[in-house]
Amino acid sequence: MNQTLRKLLVVALVGLLPGMPAPAGAQGRPVHTPAAPAPVNTILFVGNSFFHGKYQPVLAYNAAHVTDENYGLPATHPRCETTTGEPVVWGGIPGIFQKFTEEAGLKYEVHFEEINARPLQYHYEHALPIIQQPRWHTVVLQEHSQWVLPPRHGGHPELFRDYATRLEQAVHAANPAASVFLFQTWPRADLCYPAGTPFSGLPIDSMARELHAAYYGLLAQNPGFKSIAPAGDAWLRAVQIGLAQRNPYAPEPGKIDLWAEDHYHPSNWGAYLTACVLFGEITGRDPRALGAAEQAAVALGISPTEAVFLQRVAAEQVQAARPGAFADQPVKSGKAAPGKVKLKL
Repeated sequence: MNQTLRKLLVVALVGLLPGMPAPAGAQGRPVHTPAAPAPVNTILFVGNSFFHGKYQPVLAYNAAHVTDENYGLPATHPRCETTTGEPVVWGGIPGIFQKFTEEAGLKYEVHFEEINARPLQYHYEHALPIIQQPRWHTVVLQEHSQWVLPPRHGGHPELFRDYATRLEQAVHAANPAASVFLFQTWPRADLCYPAGTPFSGLPIDSMARELHAAYYGLLAQNPGFKSIAPAGDAWLRAVQIGLAQRNPYAPEPGKIDLWAEDHYHPSNWGAYLTACVLFGEITGRDPRALGAAEQAAVALGISPTEAVFLQRVAAEQVQAARPGAFADQPVKSGKAAPGKVKLKL
């Protein structure tokens, strides 16, 4: 073997040995290989109109960057999203969440499986092949807004606990490492203030407390759930500090309305607050870091001041539920005056 061939063979063999430095390039400089791409977290939201929001501009917000697993199904299909079967374009709160992750430099591939007015039992019976897939790293389960309540208030708590648990077990059977979150819905003004409704004569706090007890009660019983995204508690916090109206049937000047025109689904502000809670709880990032220039707020007509306050309420509620949340993420945020918060809208 001649000298040149021997040198080439030695170089080739050294390159195959583990733990050896990278080969040098021209003029002795190391050859740098491209960094591995950031891991992608594939997330599935399971729920109904409390996720898609019902009203524009929330309904179709950022739809091009999220995947609707039920899109375009015929009217005869049990997962059809509308009674007539026409294709719908939904982005909703998952779309806002996706925008937040993009702005934060996170890699989330967002999917949702949403059917109007349906409880988790319906999703288990008709959408299990979608939900029970190993590709989901994260799954968020949203129950019907009344089903978690006591029967005297129109609820089916035993079915909520049963089917939420079945879905959690199905997700973990497909992917044991998946994170499964429960999404705590908000109190409905339309069930509290009009005469003859389940909470008529009671403050909005009453429904909020029952929602809290149901979701956190199930979390205490079943360690398979990672945690709760406490959107309903954040809505109540916004009301109690004076940022949001308590009763949209009796509007209060200078306060935002978290409910849409039906006093049931979220307004732009309610959807934004909810997405901030989901972002903080699921990603572990402080929503206050999104800041006054956050772009989803701009698209939804939410002022920079309002966006900052809503981010703050979400962060404080997540921290109230998990005191250690965001401890390693110091964020500069404006301090509100003590007592009631007033905004000029």
